[in-house]
Amino acid sequence: MRQQRLGFTLLEVLISIMLLSLVLMALYKSADILRDSNLHLFNHVDQASTTLKGSQTLYMDLMHSDSNISINSEEKFHRLSIYNTQHSLYGLSQAHVEWLVYKEDNTLLRIEGGNYQLPLKTEQQAEVDVIGKNMELFKIYPSKDKEKILVLIKKVGQDTQTFMVQNIPLAPLKPNDNNRTNPTGINPPNLIDPTKQQNLQRQ
Repeated sequence: MRQQRLGFTLLEVLISIMLLSLVLMALYKSADILRDSNLHLFNHVDQASTTLKGSQTLYMDLMHSDSNISINSEEKFHRLSIYNTQHSLYGLSQAHVEWLVYKEDNTLLRIEGGNYQLPLKTEQQAEVDVIGKNMELFKIYPSKDKEKILVLIKKVGQDTQTFMVQNIPLAPLKPNDNNRTNPTGINPPNLIDPTKQQNLQRQ
């Protein structure tokens, strides 16, 4: 009778080690690919979330404005000037907000302050927030009465975000001297109708 084998030969051990190494290499490569994919997805979601927050901020800026708005559409990217809005990220009661795309990296900026003009002077202060980089589209289209504004925002590699702001309140009319009421309730002589003046004289 042959004696029963109690172990593996050296060749079998070497083959097992080689196969295990190949399996571990494949698993490591799969894990590395999965990690890169998750990192790319996280960056994409983070950028999309930042752009979405920027869109929400722009919506609130417009919704709380008094339609005292100007849009410069001469360049590739539009420039939006909101001269009076109650929506402030820095606790201002009335804010002047500028939305523009800076040429370096096509960076979308939001500039908020009180009474300022661009470029800023030494005595003027404003807060600058970076909304997003690598912008491909930033267009603002107002209606004729400025009660509706269509906004288009797009970053490279992302879908276009489109929204419309409606029912923007109109700016209050400034009182005119001709429209002020007379506190005495007596009409000046030059404002009395001639026919009524003749009737008064006859009476």
